[in-house]
Amino acid sequence: MSVEALYKVILYPFINESLASLKAMTNLVGEAGEAFVDNVDDFRFKGYAVCSEVTGGLDGVIMMHHYPETAIAIGNSVCEHMFEEKYQYTEINEELSNALAEWGNTIVGRSTDLHGRYSLDYKFSSPYFVHDVNDMDKYLAGVTEVITVPITIEGVGRYYFNLLIRNVEYQSVGIKREASTGISNPHSKILPLESKILLVDDSGMIRKALKRYLSQLGYNNVIEADDGSVAVTMVQEQQPDFMFMDVVMSEMNGDQALVNIRANGSNVPVVMLSSVTDQALIKSCESQGISGFIFKPIQADTGAEVIKDYLKIA
Repeated sequence: MSVEALYKVILYPFINESLASLKAMTNLVGEAGEAFVDNVDDFRFKGYAVCSEVTGGLDGVIMMHHYPETAIAIGNSVCEHMFEEKYQYTEINEELSNALAEWGNTIVGRSTDLHGRYSLDYKFSSPYFVHDVNDMDKYLAGVTEVITVPITIEGVGRYYFNLLIRNVEYQSVGIKREASTGISNPHSKILPLESKILLVDDSGMIRKALKRYLSQLGYNNVIEADDGSVAVTMVQEQQPDFMFMDVVMSEMNGDQALVNIRANGSNVPVVMLSSVTDQALIKSCESQGISGFIFKPIQADTGAEVIKDYLKIA
């Protein structure tokens, strides 16, 4: 497959969503350069990266690859727009790592909808943050080709999208799935302020942001879980009145947790959180009875307004 074909079919959705999410989550403006083939033997790790493993018809790694100064600027901006506070970190720390991983998670999740237009047999892992330049060797093992697209951010610097290819099988274009037709919504009344709300997300940053938005609306009886399996147990033991639950998590995903929660007899209203816009996943969750989907990113200036609608607050 040519560089142009790979760029359009595989990389383009990531580039497109990267630029859109950059604007939405940081208010920074980026511009993509021309795709080119990197020399595998000369390829070097420049600083930090957010990676997603690709398996199936495409075997490789999608990598958002940052110079340190660019990663720090983006991480600070993601935090600022999520919490409405000034962030001026000068080096990568846990908070900036989480912010960059969340940005990467949004890009990978949202671009799955664009990939859904093709009958391509590949899947992406949850994004993760890579700090250490010494880790590069394991990503290059078995790689036969590296396709790179530079992204220039106005006033900040540059980062790169790299597609590290071990093997790829070209398949024909398929038909886009039809959009979802509706949501099964068991929640139709105003949620009292004293209600117990369970937040389920493996990102501590997202839980912190949601907790802040709920507090702005007057909801302070909030409990948290960092995985779907924990959420299943907490629903049984603590019987929350309402839930916000992420879809993609490290141990048990939210859609599977939802199946288990319903199988255990709970009809607690659940709003799913996700950067994934895959219609089959949405319909699967709807079949279990949910109150809606919130698609990431969630920002400080609109966060409370977004979740207010699901709590039926006027």
